[in-house]
Amino acid sequence: MIKIYLRKVIKLKKIILLALIFISFEVYSSAAVKFSNRIEVYSLPNKLKVILLEDKRNPIAISSIWYKVGSSYETKGKTGISHVLEHMMFKGTQKIKAGEFSKIIKKFGGSENAFTGRDFTGYYQKVNKIYLEKCLEMEADRMTNLVLKHSDFEKELNVVKEERRLRVDDRPIPKAFEKILEQAFGHNEYGIPIIGTMDDLSNLELDDLQSWYKKFYTPENATLIIAGDIDKVGVKQLIEKYFLPIKNKNFTVKINQLDNHKTNFDDIILKESISNPTILISFIQPKFNRDDRLEHYKIELLLELMDGGSSSRLTKNLVDKKKVALETFISSNTYPMRKNIISIGAIPRKNISIETLRDEIFLQFKNIVEKGITDKEFESLKARLSSSSIFKLDSLFGQVMRIGVLESKKIGWETLDYYLDDMSKITKNDLIDTAKKYFIDRDFIFTVIHPNTT
Repeated sequence: MIKIYLRKVIKLKKIILLALIFISFEVYSSAAVKFSNRIEVYSLPNKLKVILLEDKRNPIAISSIWYKVGSSYETKGKTGISHVLEHMMFKGTQKIKAGEFSKIIKKFGGSENAFTGRDFTGYYQKVNKIYLEKCLEMEADRMTNLVLKHSDFEKELNVVKEERRLRVDDRPIPKAFEKILEQAFGHNEYGIPIIGTMDDLSNLELDDLQSWYKKFYTPENATLIIAGDIDKVGVKQLIEKYFLPIKNKNFTVKINQLDNHKTNFDDIILKESISNPTILISFIQPKFNRDDRLEHYKIELLLELMDGGSSSRLTKNLVDKKKVALETFISSNTYPMRKNIISIGAIPRKNISIETLRDEIFLQFKNIVEKGITDKEFESLKARLSSSSIFKLDSLFGQVMRIGVLESKKIGWETLDYYLDDMSKITKNDLIDTAKKYFIDRDFIFTVIHPNTT
């Protein structure tokens, strides 16, 4: 699950997680049809990548643009820029006054929003198809004509600061995850918080946003996705009309990648306003290449086996049978093409030590290696995960989000077509090997959150 901060309260963690656990599924037919049969991809001369996806079920259209920039592009001392700029993108252009963008979409009866991740910043509008042209016109306008005013900047900066207080500073688990990521990756790539640190936000200046906007908000760094009940010929003409005049900047981006991470970790001990102590066992998984997607799928299947609802191993054994935990959970920050952090969390029952609970969690992985997985358990696991993926792709918006995530992470939407074949290749023994390879005798970050009794 990847944390994403939105301009409004929209949670896309599940969407992003399942962006890599998808199924090639034709939502309006009983037969599975490859996405490649419905998608057209091309680029404008200014290098803007365009993806068109037809879906004739309803007279709606979704316009979505994804910029390859997020918190992993930032540096220590200048964090939070991507997220604050996302807020400022709604503050008007040379043609549209501040706040008018949202008012126009609302007038059409549509919806719109934006989101910032570690690898991307995205914007979308969902409208009746007859209003698609206006959406494209406004999106192209703010790609190149954004007006950044100091008064708007101060206002939105305070909004983001309050967002940070509510979502991180006042919440023990998110605060702990920030410390885990910092220890795992330092102040590089995914060690940088999406929303920024409070100190960096306080020192952020309008010129920082202006430079960020000029550098990254350019055609060659963007992917435009248009989906719905569209006429491809007509849509192409509209895209050329509004986006082709925008010149690219022929820039290259160097991300602050840290290929060599440390392996000896310090325990993280926190005292927070919580009722019960909480433990987190965090593993750093290797960076998988595009061709290593099977390894990624194996890990996701294994995590689903461990914490996939009431029938999962952690819940059945630690909560129901042994009664050593009140609750268990797994947070998987899946970063394809980058390293991955997986945290297994649990709340001990009264009179159960954190050491006992920690050992019981490791025992669950050991049992998989030594005792295996039943056929019934394995088939139920694959069916559950496939069904979940199908349901997530039942909406046009869900499909757009998955395509956008894959493109922004430089994995490629084509991966959608591989899922069924890939999943059919994974066996019980693969999951046993995965447990042994990635979760047995591996370095980990141990975090304990104690109730603050003072």
